[in-house]
Amino acid sequence: MKKFLVLIALILSPCVIADEVDGLTEPEWKDFVPPSYADVEEPKGLGKLNETASYWYKRRIEFNEAIEKCRSIEFADDKLSCYQDVKVKQYQKNSDYNARIEAQEQARMGPQEMYDRTDTMLPIGGYLNTFTRFQPNELR
Repeated sequence: MKKFLVLIALILSPCVIADEVDGLTEPEWKDFVPPSYADVEEPKGLGKLNETASYWYKRRIEFNEAIEKCRSIEFADDKLSCYQDVKVKQYQKNSDYNARIEAQEQARMGPQEMYDRTDTMLPIGGYLNTFTRFQPNELR
């Protein structure tokens, strides 16, 4: 039994090393998606109103189609460039998504100067100085 396990370990280790040497590690969906949406299913019923789940579901379908297309390529160099293209496109989509979410939050909150407390406070010191100059009981 021990010899059998050693033999399997020796056979499988070159396969793993060869895969890493070629750089053909296939991109995984979990590397590009928020953890809560890694296993998102097609939204049904009231779930269709959840735009975020729908977005990540559509992205997962597109990602799987791109990976299948890359798997069908025979040459290692072409397959590697295809995987790299998939990664670049996914990172670009993530940055676009994050920018869109940030813009929506900014629009929902309104302009930042509206919430700045220093702008809404009266310059009390300046008003007090001008107010005290014109007091009726002041002797001139």
